Amino acid sequence: MWRVICGDNRQIRILYATLNGLLLVTILASISLNHYHSQQEMEQTARTEAKTLVERDLLFHRWFSDSGGLYAPVSADIPANRHLTQVPDRDLIKPDGTLLTLVDGTYLLQLVNNRNSGNSLPLTRMISRQPLYPGNNPDVWESAALRLAEQQGKEVSEFTTINGRPYLRLLHPLRTEASCLKCHAAQGHRLGDDPSGGLAMALPMGELQALHDTTMRFFYLNHLLLYLLGVVLLFWGQCFVARRIRERDLAQAALEASEANFRTVANFAYAWEYWVGPDGQMKYVSPSVRELTGYEPERFLADPDFIKTIIVDKDQELFRDHVALEQLEHADCSGDFRIRTATGEILWLHHVCRPVYGRDGDFLGRRASNFDISVERTALLRNEELIAKLREALDKVKTLSGFLPICASCKKIRDDQGYWNQIESYISSHSEAVFSHGICPDCAHRLYPEFYPPGNKDGEDSGPGKPAEK
Repeated sequence: MWRVICGDNRQIRILYATLNGLLLVTILASISLNHYHSQQEMEQTARTEAKTLVERDLLFHRWFSDSGGLYAPVSADIPANRHLTQVPDRDLIKPDGTLLTLVDGTYLLQLVNNRNSGNSLPLTRMISRQPLYPGNNPDVWESAALRLAEQQGKEVSEFTTINGRPYLRLLHPLRTEASCLKCHAAQGHRLGDDPSGGLAMALPMGELQALHDTTMRFFYLNHLLLYLLGVVLLFWGQCFVARRIRERDLAQAALEASEANFRTVANFAYAWEYWVGPDGQMKYVSPSVRELTGYEPERFLADPDFIKTIIVDKDQELFRDHVALEQLEHADCSGDFRIRTATGEILWLHHVCRPVYGRDGDFLGRRASNFDISVERTALLRNEELIAKLREALDKVKTLSGFLPICASCKKIRDDQGYWNQIESYISSHSEAVFSHGICPDCAHRLYPEFYPPGNKDGEDSGPGKPAEK
């Protein structure tokens, strides 16, 4: 399915797997980072809340200690204080007979914790290695925390689980103050002693943990959607890139086939083919130039002006005019000129060129073809010479044609103007003939019988001499 949709390009699949792995690592890193910050924020909030409660209870404790405590009626909720035996006025009786008991700061926290014991662990309580109240003995964690607090001189806190529920446990160490000696002097405590007790806090983390879990579920969902979106985009991108690569490969194959066809035609062309770019540089010269001129194609590619050096001097101006015309007008041009080959032979070439344009209409230069027309040109020159000679001969020959009006008696000929001319005069004026006069045998017998007797059939002279010729 994957290969059908997106093709079977191994590099693209590797790239997709790599990007997908990077996306997954990024999403997991983002989740971990958000989880860490959320956890840190939850813990910081819990510590802040715990410290606030500790400060509040310490204020109550100090106030009760400094004021010497308060008296409260003894009841089921407030039993008589049985532990301050060193205080003489621990219990009082009102005039109406109501029994009052002294409530100090430590006893107040114990009463509050007792009322809260049905809900969770005591929020705060006083602990000591020598407690006045039996319920203030430290547990295992508090004992360890108390020792650590004595060493470090600062409060100790820890996030833990109690009965399957999350809690923040905190111990704030307390030094012996003046108000403490009223109750603890009998135990040997002195003002400013190192802490042997403190205020312990166990803060439930259920609500904060629930808020943290809700926030993280929101983060998980958002990152899951982000990852799915990234996977879809990567898949679409892979298909798009694969399709473009496939199209490029097809186009490249078609271009290579077209180029192969072009080179097959051009390389095996009979004529000398070449392509000049817009900058005047040779982009292609067919191998046939070697057979035609005796020079290698690389010679023309390296030096675009080399073609000018092999044109004979008499045709240099003709070639320059042709090049100037090419540069001025992007049109088809042609012309004939002569070149001198590597062996010194003179060849006539018929040059044909035309402009080349790209698909977007950009001018790409000119394509030219040079054909060897030496044989044709030689034959043409010979024909022209023969025609010239024939015309010269014909110019010397005049012919008579048509009907000539001639007198039946004197043999004069009438010209176009109506005049009668001697036959020799008319022929001389209408041809290149030159007349010489003589006497035919019949006329000689008739006019000069004494010299040409009638018996002489052949018209030869029988007299003392031949008739004179004019």
